[in-house]
Amino acid sequence: MRLLSLKYPGSSFLQRARIFCVAAMFIATTAVVGLAEGQGQGDLDEAMIKRIDAKTPEDLQQVTTLLESAIAKGLDEENLAFAKKMLGAVSLQKGQAVADRIRESGGQGFLQLRIEAINALENAVKFDPTLAAAHLLIARLNVLPGGNPDRARQAATAAIENLEDDDRARAEAYVLRALLQEERAAQMADLDEAIEADSQNIPAYQGRAMLRMQQGQTEAALEDMQQLLELNPENSAVVTEAVRALLRLERIDEAEQLLTKALSDQPRGELYRLRAVIYQSQEKTDKALDDLSKALTLDERDFAALLMRAEIYLGQEKVQEAQRDVRRAMQIEPNSVQGILMRSLLAFEEGRMTDAINDMQLLVDSVPDNSNFVLQLANYYQMDRRPRKAVEVLTSLIDREPQNWRALRARGDARLSTTEHAEAVADYLQALEAIKKEADIDELGTSKSGILNNLAWVLATSPKDELRDGDKALQAAKEASDLTDYQQAHILSTLAAAYAELGQFEKAIDWATKAVERGTETENEQLEQLKEELKSYQEGKPWREAQDVQENVVPILSAEDIIDT
Repeated sequence: MRLLSLKYPGSSFLQRARIFCVAAMFIATTAVVGLAEGQGQGDLDEAMIKRIDAKTPEDLQQVTTLLESAIAKGLDEENLAFAKKMLGAVSLQKGQAVADRIRESGGQGFLQLRIEAINALENAVKFDPTLAAAHLLIARLNVLPGGNPDRARQAATAAIENLEDDDRARAEAYVLRALLQEERAAQMADLDEAIEADSQNIPAYQGRAMLRMQQGQTEAALEDMQQLLELNPENSAVVTEAVRALLRLERIDEAEQLLTKALSDQPRGELYRLRAVIYQSQEKTDKALDDLSKALTLDERDFAALLMRAEIYLGQEKVQEAQRDVRRAMQIEPNSVQGILMRSLLAFEEGRMTDAINDMQLLVDSVPDNSNFVLQLANYYQMDRRPRKAVEVLTSLIDREPQNWRALRARGDARLSTTEHAEAVADYLQALEAIKKEADIDELGTSKSGILNNLAWVLATSPKDELRDGDKALQAAKEASDLTDYQQAHILSTLAAAYAELGQFEKAIDWATKAVERGTETENEQLEQLKEELKSYQEGKPWREAQDVQENVVPILSAEDIIDT
């Protein structure tokens, strides 16, 4: 091939040689550039053809291989940009296909499939950073357990930036990012943006309602829930949360109306149960029982409904009906804490103290951190004339919770029954100090009055001369009376005992008379003793009471220990 056929008249040989070399270099350089810019074109053309019919992962891989080869061999600037764009789209399709396999697999091979999908999607955004769908899917996959929250947040942000023309997808990206925000203000801002972008976005309303509830914005949360109900009237979970929000606002009638409307559209057991709770709080027990029966008609194995109905029956002293429901509930969930608790309460109501104690001991062993179970067990021991056992279990609780005023008060009461009067006084004083630290002290007036009354009683009536203190007894009794508006017969009795200890028998007789009158009005079970106290003061004698309970020493046998003969 002749490259040059030029003559240079008048030129020397050296000049002609130099001109030839420059021309040769120009031609060689031009040939190389042409080769680099065009040699990948064939692979690109073939990739475009295969892309049209590509359906399987193998087809997509062939397209990917051709595109990567075209880029490596060289393309002009325009075709290079096109190839990268196409490679991004193919990688996105591959990632989406793997993500679909994750959904279809039912969790099998999840971790490996997610890695494969994310790798394909990361390639997609590497070749085409504007692929919002790829960013969004990366965020979704990383939000799942075991994912990378930071990468998910970045991907959600990138999706938002590239989804200007797709409001629904942008709203989804905002919701995803809200899940990953560390600050509540940022979470709220993203959820607001999601709703602004798509006013039909149910997850955004759900998230904002929950966040508002956590921040105490009950009214605003309720507005979101009402919007959710308009979007999805059959969502019983939303109905439940809306009802709870209304109950927090003490809008009970609205809560009942909402439930009634929801039940007319979709009779569901959980909604009947919730309305039964409202009826029960309003002492409409017949309506509550009717709703619970409807719930059980829909599902005879509704464990919660059975226990709720048993509780109502127990309150109505319908022991057989309560037993029936508790037995059915325990067949469904034999180891349920709620079931064992109800069974224990039922045994106590029937006077089966051994069964009541055994069940409560089982709960204490199963849930050792629950102080209420320990207190109930101690109460059972007291009722079964086992005050020393009560002191034992209460001491273990107080060792763990030194400021538990309920336990201190209960141990003080138990110690009165064992004539440990000094120790009882110490417990009452410590309980009074502990109760001062309660946030809602105003709501604890009745509890505080009980502690003050028992403290005053032992200081006024103990047979131990060194322990009695009339002045302190009178001070405590007056405070207890003030807290109860002078309406409690047994506290008026204590006030009388304090005056009698101080030798002020006229005042003792006056308050003891009022105690008897009030006791008669309220059918107080201690009325006979109130009358005896009054008689003692009329005779000029202060009241003395040891309260020495004879310990019940009969062994408490467990069900396994009892042999049926």
